Amino acid sequence: MGTPDPLSAVYRERAHLVAHLAAVYPSVLVHGADAAEPDWPVLFVGLPTGQATWHISLDDLDLFEHVPAGVATWDGHSTDEKYERLDAHTRALAQRED
Repeated sequence: MGTPDPLSAVYRERAHLVAHLAAVYPSVLVHGADAAEPDWPVLFVGLPTGQATWHISLDDLDLFEHVPAGVATWDGHSTDEKYERLDAHTRALAQRED
């Protein structure tokens, strides 16, 4: 067993956090959703501020056993828009705590 690939380790860390989001918000895991990356299922998360999606490595699917497989339609958001939506929701949650 060799040294883990650093990029795989980063994806694994991200996958833990995204799996948590998928447990909190309506989510679906879609296999074959991205024709450009057919081997990477796409997780669709319905945040109150809009849809957010992430490609999930096959190595990390064990973290997503709680997410139903299904069908979803990508709304065309960019990576920047995805994180703007996530940040807006984070700010809204933080303000509720004050």
